[in-house]
Amino acid sequence: MKLSLLSKYRTYIMGAAMIWVMWFHSLFTGKTDVFHFIHDIGFYGVDMFLMVSGLGLYFSMRKSKNALDFYKKRAIRILPAYLIVVLAWYLFFKTDVSTGDKILSILGINYFRGTVYSIPERFDWFIPTLLLFYLLVPLYDKLFQKATVKWKFTCLACLISPILCIVTYHTHMQPLYGSIVRIPIFLIGYNIGWFLYEKKEEQKGSWMVYIPLMTVGLIAGYYFQNVICGAVPNTVWGINAYPATFVAPGISILIALFVMFAHKYLKIVGKIITLPFYICGRYSLEIYLIHQRLMTVVNGDSAVQLRNAVISKVGLGGYYFAIALATVAVAAALHELVALVTRLIQGKGRKKPENTEEKKEAETTDTEATVNAGSAAV
Repeated sequence: MKLSLLSKYRTYIMGAAMIWVMWFHSLFTGKTDVFHFIHDIGFYGVDMFLMVSGLGLYFSMRKSKNALDFYKKRAIRILPAYLIVVLAWYLFFKTDVSTGDKILSILGINYFRGTVYSIPERFDWFIPTLLLFYLLVPLYDKLFQKATVKWKFTCLACLISPILCIVTYHTHMQPLYGSIVRIPIFLIGYNIGWFLYEKKEEQKGSWMVYIPLMTVGLIAGYYFQNVICGAVPNTVWGINAYPATFVAPGISILIALFVMFAHKYLKIVGKIITLPFYICGRYSLEIYLIHQRLMTVVNGDSAVQLRNAVISKVGLGGYYFAIALATVAVAAALHELVALVTRLIQGKGRKKPENTEEKKEAETTDTEATVNAGSAAV
């Protein structure tokens, strides 16, 4: 097992994380305590997203001409789908929200204005968090490149997370916990990206250290979910994602191993088994944007009769599975539409290469643009 499998099977890992998040969004928890616990920590899928995102962003930084080029690629991947979904949401479903709040919510500003005493209308929390991380990556990369021992610098940089948690607690900005506690896993992913990009020599079996760390994280996660959160929910909600910092790398490695063995030994059957992971990974951004909004609509008062009718026939699990399938279908259509329009816009007005070198450069740019438009960046 090589850590390079995290990069090779990144889409599958993100797909597994997305499936986990969709399950977390549902009310189907299973009948056993184990399934109930796995459901309750489904938000750990977000940490898996941010880890592989940090990994991919290191590669993207190396391939970008400058910070502006880096921002352009990220904006092309995130903003079109985000703006389409958020505009549709406020146009058709949340029409009672004031124009000012709509604008502040779309821009992500409302998320950062929330306190324990007043939480303004906001569309999402993850996209503003992701965009803020993207904004800071070029600056962080400059400091990271100057560090002699990368892993020590990463550990030191991770300390900003608990410091910010203390600051937000005393300023009553606890709603930001969900973003702040994800800083370490994002930086760990960036460090792994550096390790893989620079092709550093990996000691045999070194990946196995993540498995006992994952076990420790799961034990801590169980304690948080079943003991601490129930006692002081307003204080620790959001901080209960810290154990995911230890869990996300180990689970990601296990998923990569599963996909590798499935493809190697089960051949076609293995590819069929892992296909849902790939599909959900490819359309992960759009699925994330659509799923919870769709859940809000179908679980609302206006859909009570339809919901009860479906549940009576297929059960609660079948009901949420149907919602997941509908989400993936709409997400895939949105993704492909945005990718098509993006390719048309990028190709319009492009000058024909005058020589072989220019042609190669243009082909490389086209390929990279297609990958950025066609692969999940979260």
